[in-house]
Amino acid sequence: MNNKKSIKKNETIKLCALLALCLILLVSLILVLIKTISDSPSTPAADQQVQYIEISSLSGMKLPEAKSLLDGANISYEIVPTSSKIPNKVENFEYIGKNENGKIYIEVGTSVKLYANEVESNKIIYLTFDDGPIVNYSDSTLETIYHNTGEILDILDQYGIKASFFLAGYQMVKPDRSQYVLDIYNGGHIVACHSFSHDYDYIYSSSENFVNDVERFEKELKIILGEEKYNSMGKYIRFPGGTVKNGCVGKATALDYISSVRQMGYKIYDWTLLTNDAYENHRQEGESDRDYYLRSLKESLELYKNSDYPLILLMHDKNSTKEVLPEIIEYLISEGYYFDTIDNCPEYTDAEK
Repeated sequence: MNNKKSIKKNETIKLCALLALCLILLVSLILVLIKTISDSPSTPAADQQVQYIEISSLSGMKLPEAKSLLDGANISYEIVPTSSKIPNKVENFEYIGKNENGKIYIEVGTSVKLYANEVESNKIIYLTFDDGPIVNYSDSTLETIYHNTGEILDILDQYGIKASFFLAGYQMVKPDRSQYVLDIYNGGHIVACHSFSHDYDYIYSSSENFVNDVERFEKELKIILGEEKYNSMGKYIRFPGGTVKNGCVGKATALDYISSVRQMGYKIYDWTLLTNDAYENHRQEGESDRDYYLRSLKESLELYKNSDYPLILLMHDKNSTKEVLPEIIEYLISEGYYFDTIDNCPEYTDAEK
């Protein structure tokens, strides 16, 4: 009897030991599984935890618009200055995220780098050229040709600068000129109106004549550029002689003209700076074009550089201007100025000042 109890007791001990061993093995297996899961790479499900915000491409956008867009999406940004002389425009940008099907997704919580020059308005110069496109011939044999507008465009390209060209319609319709209108547009510059005829007696005899002249300009420009390019443009105009500077019309009458062309959708621009390349009355005796143009620029810049007025520089598509233009640009760069086109400039007219 005692022997049977002893055998039963031993079997119970063995069973408990076996159960304990099984429990230890089970716990070990669970620990191994937990470690394996924690050490495994992220799964697609984990990736889905990253949040993204869809946003437009910022390249080429005006800097204030890009900043406003990022602020609205609660995305931080850093502005990185570039070596170009283009102000307040996003030239490129970097972000953490992804690009799928042409759409940009920025990872939430990251910062965007905006490559742009943030510039105050009093450090921006608007280069403008009147009366073109012009091709000059040196003598009656027509052998030496100065493609003034084309050469001015080449100089601007060398500096990476964009400008605004207020074209005279009667010039742009000539067979040897119309290509330069396309070159101005295709180069990213501004094509603007300086009337068709540039005939003071005609256009300033009535606002009706002025409007008719501008309408003819529009018609011819649309033929040269084609409807698609023409319709993509803004509408900008400079009155021949300015709104009141040369006494073309009285101030009250000028306001009627201004009202008429604004109804046509135009923004109007006089100027604040000039090289005097179209005016001889301020030239000192024996003064060269270079010295005269640079002195005139510096004197007018001194008057307006600390004002609230936009710094709009008036020049003309002339051979002498083309020759001095690199020095004009170099001087302005040395003084810390940047260059922009008048589509980014507030309207300015002397008749309304």
